[in-house]
Amino acid sequence: MTHMLRPELLAPVGSKEALIAAISNGADAVYFGGKLFNARHYASNFTHDELEWAIDYAHARGATAYVTVNTLIKDSELDDAAEYLQFLCNAGTDAVIVQDLGIMRLLREKLPGLPVHASTQMTLHNLEGVRFMQEMGAKRAVLARELSLDEIRRIKSQTSIEIETFIHGALCFSYSGQCLLSSMIGGRSGNRGHCAQPCRKKYRIDEVEGYLLSTKDLNMSEHIPALVEAGIDSFKIEGRMKRPEYVAGVVSVYRKLIDRYLEAPGNFQVSDRERQTLSQLFNREFTTGYFFGNQGGKMMSRRYPHNIGTELGKVIDYERKRRRAVISLKAPLRTGDGIGIRGRETGITVRNMYVNDRRTDEAVPGSTVWIPLDEEVARGDEIFKTHDAQLMASLKIKDTKKIHVSMLIKARIGEPAELTLTDGENEVKVHGINVSMADNMPLSEGVMADHLKKLGNTVFDAREITFEKDENIFIPVSELNRLRREAVLQLERIRAQKWTRKCSRPTVISEKKEIGSKPLLSVNTGTIECLEAAVDSGADIVYLGEEASDSVLESEDYVYAIEYGRKKGKSVFISLPRISRKIDLEALPDPDGLLVADPGTLHSLRRARTNQVVIDYPFNVFNRLTMEYLLNYSQRVTLSPELTLEEIRNLTQFGAAECIVHGLFPLIVSEHDLAKGLFPGRKDVCLKDEKGFVFPVRRDAHGRTYIMNSRELCMLEHVPEILEAGVECLRIEARMYDKNKTVEITRAYREAMDKLKGRGCKGKYTTGYYFRGVV
Repeated sequence: MTHMLRPELLAPVGSKEALIAAISNGADAVYFGGKLFNARHYASNFTHDELEWAIDYAHARGATAYVTVNTLIKDSELDDAAEYLQFLCNAGTDAVIVQDLGIMRLLREKLPGLPVHASTQMTLHNLEGVRFMQEMGAKRAVLARELSLDEIRRIKSQTSIEIETFIHGALCFSYSGQCLLSSMIGGRSGNRGHCAQPCRKKYRIDEVEGYLLSTKDLNMSEHIPALVEAGIDSFKIEGRMKRPEYVAGVVSVYRKLIDRYLEAPGNFQVSDRERQTLSQLFNREFTTGYFFGNQGGKMMSRRYPHNIGTELGKVIDYERKRRRAVISLKAPLRTGDGIGIRGRETGITVRNMYVNDRRTDEAVPGSTVWIPLDEEVARGDEIFKTHDAQLMASLKIKDTKKIHVSMLIKARIGEPAELTLTDGENEVKVHGINVSMADNMPLSEGVMADHLKKLGNTVFDAREITFEKDENIFIPVSELNRLRREAVLQLERIRAQKWTRKCSRPTVISEKKEIGSKPLLSVNTGTIECLEAAVDSGADIVYLGEEASDSVLESEDYVYAIEYGRKKGKSVFISLPRISRKIDLEALPDPDGLLVADPGTLHSLRRARTNQVVIDYPFNVFNRLTMEYLLNYSQRVTLSPELTLEEIRNLTQFGAAECIVHGLFPLIVSEHDLAKGLFPGRKDVCLKDEKGFVFPVRRDAHGRTYIMNSRELCMLEHVPEILEAGVECLRIEARMYDKNKTVEITRAYREAMDKLKGRGCKGKYTTGYYFRGVV
C-alpha cells in the first residue's frame, strides 16, 4: 500500500478554554483571532498578551498556531495592520490567514518569514485561482466550500501549494467573500468580521415562508477515507463561536476517525456513539455539502436555523391545568438536559420530571415522563434533546496534553548537584549547591523522585527519572524544588526560542499618481438590446455578460456587440463571471477589453491574452495596496461598494478607480438554486424579509442564485461630488433593466456628468454605503 499523507486536523478556537480543549483532544493545529482584523468579531478572541500565551501554549504542546487576519483592511488601517503583523511575526505565529490581497502582497514583500494562508474569503474555487495564490507566495489555499471532491483532487494534483478544506460545521449560503447582504441591511460587513447572519433569518417567497437561506451543517465524518485519499493537507473544523465543549467533542471524534483510517484503512467505520456525539453537540441536520455534487434542497435547513439536537420522543398529551407535557421517550433524559419542540425556537432546561407521579433525575428510553412546560404543545409534537448535560460533563475542559520529559539527577558528595532535563530534542543542565553527607537520615531516591516530578502546572510530564548518586547523601528539599523549577524554566525558554522571531515592521509606501483623463461612464448590461441602448444614450464603455441572467450569450452576440460599439466610437468589454469553475478564454471574440471578477480568470489572462482589463468589484478592493497590485494587471480597478465617498477619495490618488453609482447588483451569489428548489419551472422570484424589504432573486444558466439589493442604488444627485473625489469611471449596473430604463438612466448620468450638476432620484432608492460605510 502506498504511503498516505497524514492530514492536519485543524480546530477552531474562540477562547482560552477552547484552545485547551482543542489541543487536549488531539488537534494538530488551531486557528484563532486577535481583537483586530478578525472575521469572527463576536467570538471572545485574544488580546496581544493572550495571543502570545496561546501561540506558546500550542507550540509547547507540539501543535501549530494560525492567526486569522482575514478581513478586508481599510486604507486608514494599514499602519495598524503593519504593526499587528510585525507583532504576530515576532510572537512565532506559524501562519496568518489572510483575505485582503494587499495584505498578502505586503507580507510576501516585507515579512517573508511569516507564512500566509489564503482565506476561504478569497473565493478560491478554480485551479487558476489557486495557482495565482501560489505565485503570490501563499503557503496554503483554503478552498471555497462549493468545490466537489473531484475538483479538489484535481487542484491538489496540479499545484504544489497546501490545500485546506472545511470538513465539519456551519455552511454559508453565499460563496464566502461574495456576501454583501449583512452590510447592506445593517452596515455590519461580513467581509469585516461583523456578519449579522441574515441567512439564518426568516424570509417569504409568495406563499412559502421559512428560513429559506439557512443551510444544514457540514459533516464529513463518514467520508474520511475519501478526504485522505484526495490528498487534502488540512481538515478544518468550523466553529470559533462555539463553546469549548463543542470543540472538545468534535475534535475528539475526528481525531479518532483519522487515526483509525490511517492505522487500518480496511476497517474504517464511524461508531453509533461517535455519530450521536456529533449530532448532540450541534446540528441543523447534516449534509455533505458540495463534496459529492450539488445536493439542492437536501442541503437546506429551512424549518429550523439553530441547533435541533437529537430525537428524544413525542408528546402524547398536554395537561393544561397542571401545565405539563406528557412525553414518550425514545432516548434517555436527565435533569439538566435541554429540550426543544420541532419547528419552534423556544426550549427549556429540564429541572423537574416525573415518572408515575414520582420525581426522578433520569428516565430511560421507552418510559413516559411528565415535564413542567408553560408553553402549550400539541399531541404528536416531536421533542428533541438540544443539550446533553452528561455529555457536556464528560467533555469538561482539562489541560491533559503534556510533553514527556526525562530527568537525570547527579548527586556526588562534595560536588554540586546537577539536574538534566530533556524532551528528546532539547536538553538543559542546572547546578545547585554541593551535596553533603547525611548526618542521620539520607535522602532516598523515592523522596527525590516525588519532588522532582511535581510538574503539575507545567507543560511537562516526567516519565523517567534516573539517578547517579552516592549513598547517604543529603540535599535540602527546597534545593531540589529550585533545581526542578530552574530546569523547567530553561527548557521552556529553549523550546520557545524555536518559534519566536525578530521581524521588522513592514512599511507602507505608496506613490501618488496623476489622473488626468476625462471621467468615463460605463454601463453593465446583460442583453444586446440594452447594450445598444447604453451605447446610443451616452455610455463611453458598455460591459456585456451573462451573470445573474439565465440567458446564454453566444459568440456571435459578442461579435455583433463589439462591432456595434466600434461603429459608434464606444468601447465594448465582455463582462466575465465571478464564479468560473472552468476557465476557457480561447473561445472569446476580440473585445475592447474584459471586466474580470475572479482571481483565476485574472491569472489566466496574465498568461494567455493581452486585452485591456478592468478589475470588477468582487475583488473587494479596500486599500491602496490591493489597488496598486491589481493595477499591475489592469487599466482600472472597481472599488468595493462597501467604501464611503471619503474613503474612495483617499484611494483615487493612487490609481484609476471605477465606482458603481446606480442600479441593482448582487448582494449574494450562491451555488444553490433557490428558485428551482422551491418553485420548479420558475426562474425569477422575490425574497421578502421580516421588515418587508423585497430582494429580487435571479439565476444564471448554471443554476446559481443571485440575490439583488432590495432598493436601487442611485447617486445621481451626488455625481459632482463623486467626480470631484477623483473617480475615473462611474458605472451603472443595468443588468436588471429593460431597454427603456437603460436609456433613461444612462442619459440622466451622461447629462449630470457633462453639466457637473446632479438631480434627485425618483422613487425609493438607497445611497448604499457612500455616506454610512460599514464596520
